[in-house]
Amino acid sequence: MADKSHEPAGSVSATPPEFRAGTGYLLTRLGAESRRRWARMLTEHGMTPHHYGALMTLEAVKVTHQQHLAELIGVDPRNAVSVVDFLERRGLIERTRDPADRRRHTIRLTAEGRTTAGTLRRAGEVIERDMLAGLTGDERTSLHALLQRLFEVTVDR
Repeated sequence: MADKSHEPAGSVSATPPEFRAGTGYLLTRLGAESRRRWARMLTEHGMTPHHYGALMTLEAVKVTHQQHLAELIGVDPRNAVSVVDFLERRGLIERTRDPADRRRHTIRLTAEGRTTAGTLRRAGEVIERDMLAGLTGDERTSLHALLQRLFEVTVDR
C-alpha cells in the first residue's frame, strides 16, 4: 500500500494504480519530472543541458579539444560550435590554439566558468535532494546502486 501521508486529507492521486504498477511508467514519469526541474533551474541560469554538460565535463577533464568535448557530451561536433561559442561569449571558457596542432583549439574553464560550474552543481544537488526527500539515506543508497547497475547493463555497455 502506498504511503499517502504527504497528500492533503481527502486528496486522490491523479495516477491510476494500474499505471503505477509498471516500473517503466514510474521511470518515465520520474524522469520527466526530473528533466522539468533541471530545465527550470538551467533556464534560471540562462543555460541548456548541453551548456551544463560542457561545463561539468571541462571541470572534470580540465583541458580538451572541441571535437573531444563534443564526443564527451554526446553532441554532434557541428552543434558543439554553438555551445562553445555561447560559453566563450559568457566568459565561462577560453579557447586557445593548440601549439601541437595549430588547426585545433584547446578549451578550458575560466575562473568564472569554474564558479558557474560549482553553482550549477549545487543547484542540481538541491533538485536531487528534493526529489529523493521521501527516502531514507539507506533507500537513496540502494536506489542509486540499482540505477547504476541498470545503467551499466542497458546503456553503458
